[in-house]
Amino acid sequence: MNLGEQILSDLVAALKELYPNIEVENTKNKLSTVLSEYYIQRVELGEVHPDLEDKIQLFISAKRLEGLSSITLDNYLLELSMFADIVKKKAEDIATADVRMYLSQDGTLKMSTIRKKLSILKSFFSWLVSEEYIKSDPTTKLKAPKDEYRFPKALSIKELEMLREACETVRQRAFLEVLYATGCRLSEVHGLNKADINQQNMSTLVIGKGDKQREVYF
Repeated sequence: MNLGEQILSDLVAALKELYPNIEVENTKNKLSTVLSEYYIQRVELGEVHPDLEDKIQLFISAKRLEGLSSITLDNYLLELSMFADIVKKKAEDIATADVRMYLSQDGTLKMSTIRKKLSILKSFFSWLVSEEYIKSDPTTKLKAPKDEYRFPKALSIKELEMLREACETVRQRAFLEVLYATGCRLSEVHGLNKADINQQNMSTLVIGKGDKQREVYF
């Protein structure tokens, strides 16, 4: 029995339970005519639902056109793929309980990590609603957990000197000094060229998160 015949048999059997007096063959013929206009794919138990997989790819494509960085897009794709691997439902069938279950499954996660995960999921489902792929956003009722605030810890003079002494090349030393003086991220300093430095006021422009540009001083 092929997939189409299996679906017909299952549908007719379900209808017969609800309506014992239906004409089985007539009902089967009508359903066969309707189903012939659709491509049907069986979702195996434990398999990521193809509908959710497709929606994730559409979302990533849309965000790429909006100009999000490749790093952000990779983070989005990784998080949503992990979500799809756990939930295994059509996008429109995902409920708030599914999202809550996914976020709480690992009790060792920090609040900051859960906040990031929820932020990505909120962005994804909000986009699905705005594009009219689904009717309601299952993340609307979920509030981001409060993040425990910690004062940033600066290097002591001794620790800084130890790092300076560990540098083996002038380039490494320069890299360290720029990081310490500007407070830039590693990726921001890595993308700098000497020609980018304004020698008069000892500053430079860097491209940070969200592809935003800002000026930093040495």
